[in-house]
Amino acid sequence: MKQVKINGFQLFSVMFLFELGSAILVGMAREAKQDAWITVILGTACGFVLFLMYSKLYKMNPSLPLTSYLRKILGGYLGWIIGLIYIIYFIYIASRVLRDFEELLVISAYPSSTLLTIGVIMVICVMYAAYKGLEVFFRIAELCLFLIVIMLVFLVFFEIASGIIKLNHFLPVLEYGWRPIFKTLFPTTITFPFGELVAFTMLLPYLNKKEKVNKVGITAIALSGFFLTLFTLLNIAVIGADITERSSFPILTAVSYINIADFIQRLDIVVIISMVILGFVKITVFFFCAIIGTADLFHIKEPKKLIYPMGIILIISSIIIANGYIEHIHEGLKVVPYYLHLPLQIGIPILLLVIVWIKNKVKSASV
Repeated sequence: MKQVKINGFQLFSVMFLFELGSAILVGMAREAKQDAWITVILGTACGFVLFLMYSKLYKMNPSLPLTSYLRKILGGYLGWIIGLIYIIYFIYIASRVLRDFEELLVISAYPSSTLLTIGVIMVICVMYAAYKGLEVFFRIAELCLFLIVIMLVFLVFFEIASGIIKLNHFLPVLEYGWRPIFKTLFPTTITFPFGELVAFTMLLPYLNKKEKVNKVGITAIALSGFFLTLFTLLNIAVIGADITERSSFPILTAVSYINIADFIQRLDIVVIISMVILGFVKITVFFFCAIIGTADLFHIKEPKKLIYPMGIILIISSIIIANGYIEHIHEGLKVVPYYLHLPLQIGIPILLLVIVWIKNKVKSASV
């Protein structure tokens, strides 16, 4: 993969789709009720800070993925162990995202199918993308970007045209004060989906014009944050904060209310198609990160040999990760942010920056 090069727009496309991913499907900051949109805006601002931190690490080591500069900064032994933890983390999060979309398709479209059947089909697509290579995947993402934006804009237009938006659902603003907003912001909204951009520490070395990294990243986060905020607002405006909080897939529930002249209705399929595309992109990004990291740590010259075993692990782990959808969501929103996201998305990157800063200070003092 050393010769792979991607341009700024391709990186923007993947980052934008990655950020929407499962976040737009399961909904964000639902515990903040009618103030959830405020939490998403604050989360987007925190996303800028997190990405600038990842970008800083990248600029210090522009030709190395995360698993390589971990060993460079922390030493071979400790850096290798933490690198392995990141690989396991990427596969684990990929399996969580896969489970999200397995549940979506079984609940909404294919009730007679099993999670395993849906999972196998989706993972075959992910494996095929990995087999074709990073450049092909990023080019596909450019096409997917336009499809997703068009479909999301149409959904917004039809929800407005249907007259189903009720602005009184936003009242009273800050009914419970700022406490629920900040409680939902940290760590859940910060880490999901914005902190998940840590995956791009594995992909940024393939950017052809390295000086564009901040501009591309900030723009992608801003646009994805706008759409996440917009659909959070629309979900609340259409179905209310209480139903949004209880619904498994709020966007699907909100879209089911669309009815224009008894002609334009039942647009659930548009949501499902959009979500499947977003899920494919997000799972594939994590899948690539796991393959790149494993090849780097274990010095595997042909990373494509890892595609099949990684794919099997992904399918199995998505099934055994939880006994049911409620348990899966509880773990994803209540357990994982504290015990996995915070240390790996925020803790380790900050530690790396501090160590590099200290080393530079000591080096300059000794000169």
